[in-house]
Amino acid sequence: MRSMCGCFRFCAWVFVALLAAGSVRGAATVHVNPRGDDAGDGSAARPFATLAAAQRQVRSLLARQRQPIRVEIAAGVYFLDQPLVLGNEDSGPTEDQPVVYAAAGGEVVLSGGRRIDGWRAEGGRWIAKIDVDDDAPLFRDLWINGRRAVRARTPNEGYFRVDAAGPDNRTSFTAAADELVELANPQAAEVALLHDWSMSRVRLAGIDAASRTYRTSAPVGGAAAQFAITNFEPHPRYFIEGAPELLDAAGEWHLDEQRGELHYLPREGEDIATAVAVAPRLGQLLIVRGQGDVPARHLRFEGLTFSHSWFDIPRHGYAGIQSNAYERRETPDDRENVSMPAAVMLDRTAACQFAGCRFEHLAACGLHVARSQDVRIERCGFRDIGGDGVLIGTRHDADSPATERIAATDCVIEDCGVNYCGAVGVWIGFAAETLIAHNEIRNLPYTGVSVGWRWDDTPSRCRANLIQANHIHHAMQVLSDGGGIYTLGRQPGTRLVENHIHDIPLNAGRAESNGMFIDEGSTEITIENNTIYNIARSPIRFHRAGKNLVARNRLTSLPGVPTFMYNATDEAVIDRVDNETVSAAVWQAPPNDPAASIAGPR
Repeated sequence: MRSMCGCFRFCAWVFVALLAAGSVRGAATVHVNPRGDDAGDGSAARPFATLAAAQRQVRSLLARQRQPIRVEIAAGVYFLDQPLVLGNEDSGPTEDQPVVYAAAGGEVVLSGGRRIDGWRAEGGRWIAKIDVDDDAPLFRDLWINGRRAVRARTPNEGYFRVDAAGPDNRTSFTAAADELVELANPQAAEVALLHDWSMSRVRLAGIDAASRTYRTSAPVGGAAAQFAITNFEPHPRYFIEGAPELLDAAGEWHLDEQRGELHYLPREGEDIATAVAVAPRLGQLLIVRGQGDVPARHLRFEGLTFSHSWFDIPRHGYAGIQSNAYERRETPDDRENVSMPAAVMLDRTAACQFAGCRFEHLAACGLHVARSQDVRIERCGFRDIGGDGVLIGTRHDADSPATERIAATDCVIEDCGVNYCGAVGVWIGFAAETLIAHNEIRNLPYTGVSVGWRWDDTPSRCRANLIQANHIHHAMQVLSDGGGIYTLGRQPGTRLVENHIHDIPLNAGRAESNGMFIDEGSTEITIENNTIYNIARSPIRFHRAGKNLVARNRLTSLPGVPTFMYNATDEAVIDRVDNETVSAAVWQAPPNDPAASIAGPR
């Protein structure tokens, strides 16, 4: 009964918030146009050219009078010199007097990148000179005509397999006889190696052709023993990336650091005279951050596109741990776990909103909301993202203030984890009363929605999160040991209800993947009225889980595959009520697809 009352209170908050999200009347208006001039006054006749100038005008207006303010941004691409940082001075006075940054018709792109021009054609490839300095750092991502280009790699499709690991199972391995790659300068390349649920990227130190051995410049995998090269399987997948010899397929590129040259093999139909090439410069594009105990408040972002963020792996290699937490590795012995940065960061904020925005063509993560309350993410699109799509909460239970009442609804979240395949579509750490509803979450290398960040049943701030009526499909396309929905830790009042989950394949690796994976410490969670089918293994798996309610779900299993899998879990503690199990041979899609109610970005 308490959980139902909590749900009613949460839905009531969402309803009131949506009523308040209507158009703001009587707002002062500031105009921005890419053909404007920062010497203007921000009027429609004399618009500013940059958001920085608009921000100064907003602060001036707020200092004189409490009023709603709307920044109207004309269509175009705005290349940022630095992240737009908004704080307490930029906050709207009240819910009815917000500060709104909105697209004024047409696409508005806030870009952290820079145009690459001056191409010349030579030997079937395009070549451009590149300035490499602190203002224009080396980059690992490139977009041509709005499409991500591929950093030169081998094999071009799929993966090689480790033949055998070296003596320490960390810093060397042998390749199969027909898969060894010989490079003039191995130190220019890196190996990307896949573990069950994460990946590593480490520069090569050398190649011994006689023994078919690759040596790495730093250990592969995180400090925990489980991340050794062959721990999960004897012949894990890997590929080599970043050397000039690997530039051999249309759509691939290579940056020659010594010569300051960018080389690109064009795709069919691309024209060197009209191509638009963008490389990233800024790690973050928008930061909204309050100070101390005072949150930044009442800021809205409507119809904006955030693109072209920058991220590089640590000096001593990237060792993914889970959901793109990774080892900092500023020094060889630095194994502290940190979070991958997001292009848009909200920290210590309240009553903020993103509506109809897009987060795309990003090197690391999309949007992170931490230590904030009452934030709404509505009808947004997340795609072509190097890491996680949406992150809510923090990785430390003691972080203050708490993250509460964050809602992501009617969004499309897809093609995340492009660079770091341990990524998830939506990650919820230590957070309470989160709502993830009516989203389509698809085409992911790992898990769709991950909830919780404690590997035992110790009480924490993670509670009363509602994952409802989402269409989650084609997740777990690369890694294993995850699911459409994945949970960790004790979460009183958390409900996974009315979700439609399908197409989770069988992948390489030691562990299986599932429609839902209820992992270590997961306790006091309700799993109800979900439809799960086309899963290569069990629709629902429990691992070291506690008492949970599983009721009125429609679950389809392949012949010979159990509907429920129990790993180190007492089957008696799982309360199963009125679940319908269906044979895959007689499966029919439900007539009322939950995905039909998804509005998506617009």
